[in-house]
Amino acid sequence: MNADAHDSEAAAGSEREAELEAEVAALNDQLLRQRAEMDNFRKRVNRTTDDLIQQAKSSLLGDILSVADDLDRTLAALDSGSDPRSAREGVQLTRNRLEALLQARGVRVIDTDGVFDPRWHEAVAARPSSDLPAGTITAEVQAGYRWGDDVLRAARVEVAVADDGM
Repeated sequence: MNADAHDSEAAAGSEREAELEAEVAALNDQLLRQRAEMDNFRKRVNRTTDDLIQQAKSSLLGDILSVADDLDRTLAALDSGSDPRSAREGVQLTRNRLEALLQARGVRVIDTDGVFDPRWHEAVAARPSSDLPAGTITAEVQAGYRWGDDVLRAARVEVAVADDGM
């Protein structure tokens, strides 16, 4: 190989090397920008999520405060010598309002008719019975609540057990 061809090849190699270095630098720059963009996106999503959680909490707390106001009015009526029957009506209306607020937010009462299901019920008492099949719910001790498929509080129930005749 002659010197001119060698110099020409070396120049082409240097040129290719410079091109590759420029391409690597461009790719590194692109990678850094993508990382920064992803980091900004993650921060934006976190901020938005935090804002939505705060809004939901604020709305729920506002609803709870309105129920507390209703209870305060009922207590004031009792303190002023109001008829206990009207105070009872006030408490019932407040209870109904609270139940409506919970339902509007997707909270449902757990059904206690039928057979004990450990996903939804907590057995707190047993009742011997020869009339009912074992595992049948005989009484609700405390209401249970669910939100979608999540149990907020299991229903506390009394459950039939086989009567051994003792």
